Amino acid sequence: MQIFIAGSHTDVGKTAVSAALCYAFDLEYFKLVQAGIPQDCDRVKTLSPKTKIHTNGITLQTPASPHIAMQKEGVFYKGLEIPLPKARNLLVESAGGLFTPLDLKMCMIDYLEASKLPCVLVGGYYLGGINHILLSLKALEARGIPLLCLIISGDQNPQMDSFIAKYAKINIAHFPNFYDTKSFESQTQALKQEIMAFKIFNL
Repeated sequence: MQIFIAGSHTDVGKTAVSAALCYAFDLEYFKLVQAGIPQDCDRVKTLSPKTKIHTNGITLQTPASPHIAMQKEGVFYKGLEIPLPKARNLLVESAGGLFTPLDLKMCMIDYLEASKLPCVLVGGYYLGGINHILLSLKALEARGIPLLCLIISGDQNPQMDSFIAKYAKINIAHFPNFYDTKSFESQTQALKQEIMAFKIFNL
């Protein structure tokens, strides 16, 4: 099983969700482009110590959009040429939202489309979150990118869930936006049960 974790916006909890999915389904972790320190792979390792972490596709020090960071650091690459690790069970985490620049010409969604990996979209509970999620879903649909499910990060908002589910007719799972490890295991098991009920993963 190989999946791509994309966000409807920046800072919606993709890394915590990635750690949870790696923990729950025994997936290996790969960050496509890391811009800034601390690195997301370090957080995954903290939350899920047994997860195999692959070297980032591209590592940039500047905490900015990759197309800005690469120019500041003089690191030039072609995003669509970043190779995926050879792993049967792999989770690929993108940076930012679907249309966050990947390099000087391409966006994260362009890599997702080229990789032909199915997508788990991560959204957040905030003002404007419905708009960002629905726009992201439409973008994935327009590109013909398979969507496995939507995971919304943070304290649950049933009214928001209800509207998205009815409008987009999509499976929604939930996961808190973790900043520590206190309840990680129990919340991860709850997320796993939600996802298993969707019968979307080939396990």
